Amino acid sequence: MLIKLLTPLVLIALLLSPATASAEDNMELQRLFESDQNARRNADIDWDELSVLDKENRTKVSAMLAQGEIRTGLDYFHAAVIFQHGDSVDDIRLAHSFATIAAHLGFDRATWMQAASWDRLLMYFDQPQWYGTQFKIDDDGHWHLYDIQEGAVTDEQRAEWRVPSLAESKARAEQQNEN
Repeated sequence: MLIKLLTPLVLIALLLSPATASAEDNMELQRLFESDQNARRNADIDWDELSVLDKENRTKVSAMLAQGEIRTGLDYFHAAVIFQHGDSVDDIRLAHSFATIAAHLGFDRATWMQAASWDRLLMYFDQPQWYGTQFKIDDDGHWHLYDIQEGAVTDEQRAEWRVPSLAESKARAEQQNEN
């Protein structure tokens, strides 16, 4: 339902993007993004509580989008990150759409979010990821890189999308296990 409501708004935003290239960044959205990121830095995350906060943030972002308050590449990137932490395929699709718009508007860091949201979508469909941005924690608390479709994307392509090489991503999982 949400995707059906927001899809036309996302398309309109993309069509209007050249006209809004000089718009100012949405500071309220910046604060939501910072709150989203800070909540994930705590070692003892209460995932139930965080899920409630994430849903509230997505509701606020949806309202901002409906009001035309998301205008810049940075705004769309922040919206993408917030929806990337959603709990449905529709949320992740919106994250991918927002990241694509952010990249189109020239926000370079959004290419990583495009890759991450693509990988997350593949995970939702129980498919191996392409870029190597998604990790899983097993029952023993060990980090692992989620399954990868070898050959779908090269390390050179990963670099173009600002994604670490597979070796770097695997090393990151090992580093998490050492902490």
